[in-house]
Order: sequence, then C-alpha cells, then structure tokens
Amino acid sequence: MRLKKCFAVVLVALVSHSSHGVNVLKANTEFKKGNHTQALSLYEEGAKLGNAHAQYQLGVMYSKGLGVEPSVVSSMIYFSLAAEKGYHNAQFIVEKMKSSLDEAELSLLMRTIDEERKAHTSFQKQFLPEINQHTISQNVTFSGESSLEQRVYFEELSEFQNFDNELQNFDSGFDDLDGGEVLDVAIVVNTPGFLVVENDVASDGSVRYVRVIQKSGNTKRFLDAYKLFPLKQPELGQKPTEFIHRAFMGAAIDDQFYLNDNLPRLYKETRRVLREAKSNPTLESLYQFAIAMVIFPWMESEDNEAENLLKDLAEKGHPGAMYEYGLQLYMQQRDIPKGIEWITQASKYGLSRAEYRLGKLLLTSPWIIHDEKKALFWFKSAAEKGDEAASLHVAKIKLTANDKSLVDVSGAIEHLDAISSSQNLNPEYHYLLSISYRLRTERDFKKSVELLEKAISMGMRSNWDTSEWQALLAKMLEGNITVTDF
Repeated sequence: MRLKKCFAVVLVALVSHSSHGVNVLKANTEFKKGNHTQALSLYEEGAKLGNAHAQYQLGVMYSKGLGVEPSVVSSMIYFSLAAEKGYHNAQFIVEKMKSSLDEAELSLLMRTIDEERKAHTSFQKQFLPEINQHTISQNVTFSGESSLEQRVYFEELSEFQNFDNELQNFDSGFDDLDGGEVLDVAIVVNTPGFLVVENDVASDGSVRYVRVIQKSGNTKRFLDAYKLFPLKQPELGQKPTEFIHRAFMGAAIDDQFYLNDNLPRLYKETRRVLREAKSNPTLESLYQFAIAMVIFPWMESEDNEAENLLKDLAEKGHPGAMYEYGLQLYMQQRDIPKGIEWITQASKYGLSRAEYRLGKLLLTSPWIIHDEKKALFWFKSAAEKGDEAASLHVAKIKLTANDKSLVDVSGAIEHLDAISSSQNLNPEYHYLLSISYRLRTERDFKKSVELLEKAISMGMRSNWDTSEWQALLAKMLEGNITVTDF
C-alpha cells in the first residue's frame, strides 16, 4: 500500500517532541513572514495542548511542505484533529482526502489518528485544569455579599475629576507585542485620570498583582491608592479563598451625560471610534468595539451586547475575546466550567495574561483541583513572554512548592533577579528573596531576616495579612527555623 509504511514513523514523530511554553500567536506571525521552520515548532507545541488552529495550520504545512517534508499522512492526522473540534473547513478537507484512500489505507489511518488522539489527550492531562466536582455548585461570596463593586471612587482624589483639559489626542487599536499578542486596549484616552485595572483579591481582601488594562492621563495617584484599597474578603463556604477583580476609576466611572457635558470632544470622538469599529468586519476591530462597550457600558444599544459580541468572537477564534468572555463568566459566577474552558482556550494560543490567569486558577481557584506542576507550566510560558507577575510566581513555586521535585533555588533566583527593577515595591518579592537567601548554597541568615522584616513592614502598609510571615520571623529569631518551614 502507498502510505502504509509511513504511519508508524509519523506517529512517533508527532508525539515524541518535548514540551515548552506555548505561543501560537507568535507562530502566526512567523508563518506570515514565511519563517515556516520556526512556525512549525511553535504550532506543534500548541497542537499538543489541543489548540485547533495550530492543528489546522500543521495540516496545511504538512500538505504543502512548508518548513517540513510534505506528508499526506501527517496532514490528514492534523486536519482530522482540528475537524473533531469543528475548526474552519477541516472536516471538508478530511473527507476529500479520505476519498483518495483505499479501504485498507483508510482503516490504518483511522487507527493512527486514534493513537495520536490518545497521545495528545494524555499529554493535555498533564497541563490542563481539572474541575473540582465537590465545590463546583458553590458560589464565592465577599464578606457575605454576592459580588464586588467595580466602580471605585476616591473622594480624596476628587480634584482629578475636574478635567479642564479636553481631549488632546485620541487613538485606538491593538498593540502587537512579541508574537502578535493582542492587548485589551480598545481606546486610549489622553485625559487625566482614566484607569481600568485587573487584579487578584487575596483571601484577606487585599489587592494583589494589579494589571493595568486601560489608562490615560494622570493615573499614578489612582493606582497607588487602589493598591491600598480594602476589598471585601472572598469566601467559599465560609472558608477564605482568592478571586479576580476588575476595577474602573476616574473617567472610566462616568456616564455618557457627564462626558457629553464636561468632555464633549472625548464623548464625540468615543462615539465616532466605536461606530467605525462596529462597522468594520474584522475580528480585531469588532473585539475593540466589544471591549469599548465593557469599559463604557452606556454605549451598548441592547442588553448584553458586549458579552454577546465577545462570545461570538471567541467562537470565531479570537484569543482576546476567549479570555474576556471566559473571565466574565468566571467573575460573575454564571458558568464557572465554561469560563475556565474559555480562559484555557485563550491560554492555548499563548496569550500571556490568560496563561497567568490559568496558572493562578490552578493554584487558588476553589473550583479547580490545585496542581503546582500545571501552574508552573503556564507561569513559565507567560514569563517567557515578559509577564513579570508570572515570573514572580515561577520563583515562588520553585522556592516553596509542596512538591519538592519542583524546588529549584537557582532557577528561582534567576527569575527574581530578572524582575528586581519592577518588583522592589512588592512585599512578596522581598519575602521570596528572604527565602532564597535562606536556601542558597551560601546561606545568609542575616540577609534573610532583614528581607523578611522588610516584607512584613511593606505588607502591613499595604493592608496585607502578614501573620504567617511574622510567625516565620519569630521562629527565625528564636533559632528554631528549618528549611521545611519555608
């Protein structure tokens, strides 16, 4: 038979390569540039994790011999895997290709595809989240309340609400960063005090790991104040947990009438950009429009317009929309499994903010079985793309993991050194440095104590619960500390 000899070799080749961080977005960029060898390697990593787009692209590359020796068998395998997920026109391609095979070849192909599917499924179980069925029916509350307030008002910063300078520069669009990552930046407003952030809410209600989603003008005082802003404590079944929050400050909390009356140029330009984005049929411009409606809900012409558009874009394969839609389902606790699924799908593209979030969910979500190894994989992938919060979590796992096979002090130090310039004001950074000095080959007990004291002092100023750190410091000063205490 023409193809029979190829199947065994192909199967080994497809499942034998090692895993690294995923970056399908960068693969797309390399493919468009004609750098097919680089694209092939990146697509392979995404395909193993079940990314249908990567599987489809590999089908194309093997069928045309782009960056690889052409292989009808390999192309049919990857097209088949993509077709099973309903991707694009993969099913049509598969049926057309199958028609050229005789019965024996077709039977062998189906067995090979089945083996490949099993290999991919086994691989994915190592890195993808697993729902905790014992808690999935429960909801997180916030000091007894059902949700957290998203609109944040700082009366002491009210002077920043007086926008004497109207719109000077108005811009819109996506930022193309390292491999084509699309940021959630729909509108850039060059006026004072416009700020939208995403952050983790610790079990003590403190604000952690603040990520700026949208900002413009003088936002530093808003941001500094928000980091100290006490939030209601998240709980599941009266047990402390962690959660996700998105906050809007400054002009981002104003309604259309305020903007129209006080910032007419901003209001006019906003409406113009939104109309243009809505009329543009590209996925990117429609995504921009959807995010704009999330930021300015008064722009919605019908109920749930932003969410419905995000869902549609997610289903059409836009990674940013996948993340945003999944995040909404998760934060609002309307469909936790589906929210996790969409965040995971965005992570399979290598969207760094989704990878970071998935890593956090794998460590802290009450609806996911916690897994340090899985979390480390996603944090490392995000860290490779420059995500500093992810780098900090890589260091944390490498220093404090319950799974001792993951402990890597020298690797943790490398990550801490790489982010030292940006994390100096983060109490947890100094806490981890303290641990590193205690665990290094050349231990420095004095330095470890100094850094832990600094972390406690900074944490208390930020309204963090530092009781565990204080207990650890007491042990250290009493001389009763052991490596396992870290």
